Amino acid sequence: MQGSTHMIAGAAVGLALARYTGLHDPQAVALVTATAAVAAVVPDWLQINIPGLNKTIKGAFGHRGFSHWLLTAYAVWWAVGRLQPAASGIPLAAAVGWLSHILLDAFNSPGVPAFWPLPYRLRLAGIKSGGGGDQAVAWLCGFFGIWEAVGAFL
Repeated sequence: MQGSTHMIAGAAVGLALARYTGLHDPQAVALVTATAAVAAVVPDWLQINIPGLNKTIKGAFGHRGFSHWLLTAYAVWWAVGRLQPAASGIPLAAAVGWLSHILLDAFNSPGVPAFWPLPYRLRLAGIKSGGGGDQAVAWLCGFFGIWEAVGAFL
């Protein structure tokens, strides 16, 4: 999926997290939503934007490598939890944003190595990144996010 789709999906799951954990303070909802949205784009950022390390990282892990493992999502939750109290919702928001990225990329071909170190790739469909299916997912996530935003404040 494209970065914009990941960010929209991350914001949507952040809003859902805020709603279902009972956050009603607008600042807390915004912080949890922003954290999940940013965390949803970081896995690809780690793979393609580290100057001087791009070829090394892709050579060792491939595209959708270490940053697309479920173990990495757990490590993000654990690491952020050491920096922020769990009650803030930030550690969980970072983890669900990261997980939304892994799930969405599982809809692209060839899928993701989510279950590393097992040699299997999680592949749920063959949606082409940037194609019509990607755009449809972005729209669906956007509508879901709006639904959750309205529900969070009612």
